[in-house]
Amino acid sequence: MKKAIITVTMIAFAMLFSEHFHSFSVGFTLAIIAVSCSYFIAYQAIRRPQYTMSLLVVAVLTKLAITVTGVIWVFSANIIHSPITFLVAYALFSVVITYFVSRYRSHRRDISDQQQREIFHTGLYELK
Repeated sequence: MKKAIITVTMIAFAMLFSEHFHSFSVGFTLAIIAVSCSYFIAYQAIRRPQYTMSLLVVAVLTKLAITVTGVIWVFSANIIHSPITFLVAYALFSVVITYFVSRYRSHRRDISDQQQREIFHTGLYELK
């Protein structure tokens, strides 16, 4: 149901903002790049727990730097004509990408949990 609501919302926004397609596509692209880079850095904290706080701060700063640089570049090059369309596309796709990344991570976690097997009730686990 959530996927259907997200799909209908994205299609509705794309149709509403069709006359400002450049603004919509730039907001979409910038959201994908910024959020993907920040999540890639943030999820490294799972592998290196001793650097968790540092990696999360770097992830936030990376997202902020990519967003600010992208917005400055887009406005200086006069690529977009509607800042509202850009803002709506950026916000919408940031939420959508966050949803899909978290669903993917939970799916991967479920698969790894199913592959573990307890060794003779000792509390130790081995991978199948």
